[in-house]
Amino acid sequence: MTQRNTSFTAIMIGLITTLVGLILLEGLSRIVLTVRADLSWPDPDWSQYASDVGWERRPLFKGLVAGEVRRHDPARYQREFDADGFFSIDSDQVQGTGRKKILAIGDSNTFGWGVPSASAFSEVLDELRADADVINLGVSGHTSLQGYEMLVKHFDQVRPDVIIASYGFNDRRVVPSEASIDSRQKFEREALSHRFDHLRGKIYLFRMVQIVMTKAGLIKSGSDQDMVVDARQARTRVSPEQYRQNLERIAQFCKERRVPVVFIVFQDNPAHSEHLRAGIDHQTNGRYEEAETELRIAVNMDNWFSDLARKHLAVVLEQRGASSEAASMAALTLPGSKLIHGGKPLRLDREYNEIMRSVARQHGAAVVEAGQRLAQDASLYLDLAHPDERGHRLIAGLLNHELDALLNSAHATGQSSATPPGS
Repeated sequence: MTQRNTSFTAIMIGLITTLVGLILLEGLSRIVLTVRADLSWPDPDWSQYASDVGWERRPLFKGLVAGEVRRHDPARYQREFDADGFFSIDSDQVQGTGRKKILAIGDSNTFGWGVPSASAFSEVLDELRADADVINLGVSGHTSLQGYEMLVKHFDQVRPDVIIASYGFNDRRVVPSEASIDSRQKFEREALSHRFDHLRGKIYLFRMVQIVMTKAGLIKSGSDQDMVVDARQARTRVSPEQYRQNLERIAQFCKERRVPVVFIVFQDNPAHSEHLRAGIDHQTNGRYEEAETELRIAVNMDNWFSDLARKHLAVVLEQRGASSEAASMAALTLPGSKLIHGGKPLRLDREYNEIMRSVARQHGAAVVEAGQRLAQDASLYLDLAHPDERGHRLIAGLLNHELDALLNSAHATGQSSATPPGS
């Protein structure tokens, strides 16, 4: 009997020991795999923060841009940048081929968001012109301020004979506070903050302290950091006044170097903004009942232009005596931080487009009215504002016609001036 009890005890101890060992190994495996996952860097994004221009293309990146519309074969939409952040297909042209250089700066429309790199208007234009190389320096999300900074940063490296510039959509995007307005200080602050965000997220002690302090109410969670702003007084990333100044700085910078400038004027997709535009037109002409009807439709569409519709509808409601509903309609909830790209547009495109035309007249810059042509056929848009491949070909054709005269003028200026273009 005693021998049997001893054997049973030995078996139980063995089972318990094995079970404890398996539990310890499972726990150790979880720890190792968790630490490994936390310490391994995810696939890099296509862009990186930069203290001078906010963000720029990540050198040597090769891959797909997150969130970008891709149709049919995803491999066609792969982006590839060289060591300096230029499109790899432009690398040789940046170094110089003996042909004239055209540098295109701009936002996602210039970058070619939603179309293959080779289908962006700059590359189509490159194919159309045997006498020039077209270099695409567009960066998705950029404003006119970032455009000026990009021009200053890369001008001497490229030494272009003509500049093509187009900005406006991102300039009009709402921000929650004055600190979120585009400025060199904002870019420096965001770049510095981003350097530590990833590292802080990997430190378990920091994460635990953050959780405890959040539960104790000592710090606010992400959802509690939202800010409510009145759309009627809210700021945009770049105000109309600053937008004019930025375009003037671009034009003046090029004028001092005897480099012609072409401004491309884009418009928002009319299929997405039809009721908004109709409502604003009614409002401008004092037809408040009709304005309210159109603007309510625009709000209920809940698209990229609905916040702008809320702003104008709130004004109309106030004029019609519905102050309480006006205040509610105008209330926009925005993240209190990490809104570097801004929210939805809070000003109509034609307000900023007229500023671009005015600056062009003042400084003798050429203007290509791409938006007017695209707006005649809404099927040329991929979405709210980006042209499809057919739209990019149309834009390239318009630019090609404009450049016939400009490149001849730039050549003549280069021969008669002691300071050639791009010097």
